[in-house]
Formats: sequence, structure tokens, C-alpha cells
Amino acid sequence: MNDAPQTSMKGMMMTIYKPLWEYINLHDYAIPSPPVGTILENNLKSAWRHLSPYSVKMRIQQYRMRTIPAYLLNRAAKTPDLNSATTALAENLNQKWAEKKEESQFIQVVVGPPGSQVDKVVSNLARQNRWQILGIPSANEILSGGKSWLKNVSLDEATPLVIPRLEKCFLRHQDGLALVDSLLDKLQASHRHFLIACDSWAWAYLEKTLHIDAMLAEPLTLAPLDCNKLQFWLPTLAQTSKGQFVFRDSNNGQLIFPVMTNYKDQLVFNAQPGQMEMYADWVDGGGFLKQLTAYCRGIPQLIWLIWRECLQVQSNIKLDVSQQFMNTEDWFTVWVKPLSQISLPTVPPLTDNLEPMVLHTLLLHKGASIHLLDFLLPFSNNEIRHAIARLTRAGLVYVDANKTCEVTLLGYPAVRRFMHNEGYLVDAF
Repeated sequence: MNDAPQTSMKGMMMTIYKPLWEYINLHDYAIPSPPVGTILENNLKSAWRHLSPYSVKMRIQQYRMRTIPAYLLNRAAKTPDLNSATTALAENLNQKWAEKKEESQFIQVVVGPPGSQVDKVVSNLARQNRWQILGIPSANEILSGGKSWLKNVSLDEATPLVIPRLEKCFLRHQDGLALVDSLLDKLQASHRHFLIACDSWAWAYLEKTLHIDAMLAEPLTLAPLDCNKLQFWLPTLAQTSKGQFVFRDSNNGQLIFPVMTNYKDQLVFNAQPGQMEMYADWVDGGGFLKQLTAYCRGIPQLIWLIWRECLQVQSNIKLDVSQQFMNTEDWFTVWVKPLSQISLPTVPPLTDNLEPMVLHTLLLHKGASIHLLDFLLPFSNNEIRHAIARLTRAGLVYVDANKTCEVTLLGYPAVRRFMHNEGYLVDAF
């Protein structure tokens, strides 16, 4: 009789699979790398398409593709929720706040790039735990020092205080940093628990101007979604009550997610109520996923948006998905265009500093009204309005219902690359 302890299949699977969402120290964030030899690989594929009858067939088939209809797109790539990212942050905070007794550990900053939705994550966590949320001060409060706003920091020390948008608590102006400076003094003098979220561009600016990184413990940030994680995350955004979507490369017909057929049962086997999504880091993503996550710098919301831009269907098929998904064995093919075939915003040739300074100011403040831009920048109101109009036509800026201008997420990679090349202060992501 064998008396050795037996490891259950479920226990073994839990050691193989890891949480897809985790928070790491800011300095550990590594932008996913593009696939090695992409140019050579593309050249070889181009030559092979001229020789392979199957590739020719696929190439002809491409001309019969059409944009995926909105209702079908929302089922093949639904809006991702923030539940798992919120759960991951809660677990990290519970461990930190339970184990650490130093005063500096009562303050936890979470930094995220555009598209990380870090403000929504900390707000969700605050609402779940009924923590106090401190709203953003007005521009006048910022410029006057914000004494009434700062009074909230010292109230009710038994309840954690959450500041979801630190980027909205300062202005790039000679009088625009006094409020954050005073806030830091109050944070260090208090024994209250604080959870602070900040956009990565604002954090870079506060590091340079106030040396905020020397005054607070190192921030946490959501680990990037690399190609291994995308193998498991993107398929979870395809939702059907029966059957399944199958995603194929429109160049060669190959499966984008070959592991899902083999590992779907195991993933379901692992799933528990309230448990985060899992992935296997030993399952390597293909070239498309490597290009996607590298271009998007591992940012979830940006990956999701560009993923949706890549999806298409054949033009000659009936699109009544409810009829196709009658049984669990039914499937519907969605074709995935290469990144090189989708139209993304680019920064047009610029002849002066107007548009770059507008873009940089929008990034540092995570959006601003034309009135605020007029106050912060050395340009006339008319010049700023024309700049916003040009950037909007280029797909780099949008204006919301509240008249707030912000850099578009689809245009963000091009804008960030431009800022870096032009020598502007950029974030760490």
C-alpha cells in the first residue's frame, strides 16, 4: 500500500496556473518586447504567399472580409470589467497593511499609465469596503492652497481615505503645487491608512518637481499583460451562452489562441466564485499577440481597443449568431487582421510648439478644458482652439460632453513615441 500523500488534480492545476492580474513595484514594470526578427519573418511570409496555393486562397479571402458589426463585436470582445484587478489590489493591500507597521506603510500609492483605469480600481475597492473617497479640488482651490479640501485628510483616522485622482490635485503653474506639497506634509503626520491613485504622467511630473518618490514608499502598479497572459485573457472577453468564437489569423488561417481548445476545461475546473482569472506562463503567445502587447505597452484597456480594431468577418456569411450558437459544439469564426493593416492615429508633421505643448499638458493633467489650457499655456484662446480642432481631426484628442479635452487611447502610443523622441518629460511606462 502506498502511504505517500496524494496531490489532487485540482491542487496540481492551481500550482501550474497563476493569477493573471497582480500588482508589482513600479520599478519592476517591464514593457513587453516585440517578437524577434519581425521584419525578416514578414519578408519570408511575403515570399511564401507567392508560392503557396493555400496562402493565395487566404489572400483572396481577405478581399471578402468586412468590418465586424457592432452587436457581434460586443459579443466577441466585450468590455472588460475591473473585478479581478480590484481583487488583486485588495489582496496586496491586505497583506501589506497586515504585516507592515511602519508609518510609511500606511500610505499606498498605485500608479498606472493611460488606459490602466487605476482611478476606477481604487474607487471600486473603496466602495466595496465603505472607505472614504476624497473628490478632486477645483482649479481655484488648487491655486489657493486648498485648505478646506485638505481638512478631509485628518478626519476619521479609523477609516482609510482614498484619493483616486492625484493627477487632478495640481496644475503645471507657479502656484499649482502648493496643495500637493501640503498634502504630503499631512500624509506623513497622520496615522491613517491612505490609498492614492495617480496617472503615470502626473507621477513623473511630481517626481521631477516635488521629489514625491523620496517622500512616499514605492508605488504599486498593475503588471503588464504580456503575450502569455493575452492567450488566456482575450478569449474570456468572447461571450456566448452556447458554442464559442474561434479567432483565426486572416493571413494564414492559423488559430490565434491554440491553447484554448486544450486548456478550456482546466480553466473552468480552476474557476471559483470571486477568484481571479488564471494563466499559464509557460504557454507562449504567437507573433500577433507579441506585436499587440508590445505596441500597447502591456496596457489592458489599450490592448482591448486595438484588438477590437483587428476583428472582421467574412462578407458572405449570415450574421445571425443566435442561430449559429444553438449547441455547445457550434462555433463562429472571427478573422484577425495584422496590426499593419489597421488604421491607427499618427502624429502629423508639426511646424511649431503649439500642438506638442497642448498634448503634453493634456497628458500631465489627464485631460483639461480649453479654458484651463488657456490659463496654463502661453498661447491665445483662439490658437488653442484651432490646435485642439487639428488634433481632434487627426484622432489624437477627443472632447467629452463636459468639454474636457483628452488624448485618445488609440492615439496614445503615437503621441507617447512623439513626446519621447522630442525630448519631453515622459512616464515610466
